[in-house]
Amino acid sequence: MVEMGSSGDWSPVSAAPRDGIPVILWLSEENEPPDFPLTVGFWTANPATGADRWQIFGRDDNLRFVSDGEIHGWKALLRG
Repeated sequence: MVEMGSSGDWSPVSAAPRDGIPVILWLSEENEPPDFPLTVGFWTANPATGADRWQIFGRDDNLRFVSDGEIHGWKALLRG
């Protein structure tokens, strides 16, 4: 997990919103905090299957799902 003072203003994934709001995610496959391009995703829940996970956009396959264990931290999207 990311130490809050060492990598900017990244928050732990345990504190990320679980209400479908898009956020910037730092995936565990990235050794350093991302600059650009940023990975954006949102929490999605499927009550029928019980599958709760992060849905990621902007990857090569255009759609990807990851769990909390695959994320170092998160940031809010800037709103202008």
